[in-house]
Amino acid sequence: MPSIPSLDFGGNTDLSLSWTDDMALSTSSAQPYPEIPTIHSTQATTTAAAADLVLNSDDLVAVWGRVGVQVCEVATTLFEKSKKVLIGDGTYQGFIDATLREVPNAAPMSGQEYGYLVYMQSGASVQKRASEILPGDIAWMHEAKFKGHKGLQTYSQIVGSEVPLVGVVGEFEAKKFKIRVFQANQHVGQQTVETVSYRLEDLKSGQVKIFRVLEA
Repeated sequence: MPSIPSLDFGGNTDLSLSWTDDMALSTSSAQPYPEIPTIHSTQATTTAAAADLVLNSDDLVAVWGRVGVQVCEVATTLFEKSKKVLIGDGTYQGFIDATLREVPNAAPMSGQEYGYLVYMQSGASVQKRASEILPGDIAWMHEAKFKGHKGLQTYSQIVGSEVPLVGVVGEFEAKKFKIRVFQANQHVGQQTVETVSYRLEDLKSGQVKIFRVLEA
């Protein structure tokens, strides 16, 4: 059989432009390729499609570059605006909704699924890590108890007890395994969005999930 030439397609190449009728005829007898799962931009199907989607680390970085960067920029802008005005309805979810409304190419959320699950931790056990945590990811915490040391002082912190805490990751320090999160401020008389740091290695109980916002 004749050898099949090796083709090197660049990362930005539009493969649809290289397809011709002659190529279609030459491959008409070949076994068809399986369909690549796609995310439909309707709220009813987003959760199911995201659950079935399988992305590798390169895919997840590419999605972050197209969507996550914008999510982080919008969250930062709303944080500054919150010094003067109320953002959303004052709830954790309200801040997420207000942020994603300003990112036109972000896929809609459904329930407590905020995109592609890239990280999950229960207590001290890391159960999933598909990608590095990046700014613009969505952090979700439920009954999360953190306990450790800050300098010479010990600290204890519990978040997401009544309702899950949801916020936008603004920064991730890999060395300290710490995330800084933009989240609605639940304290009376202060700006309505705050930044709080959480050291994931100090999680003693409860659950933390990190989602990568998908493209619509």
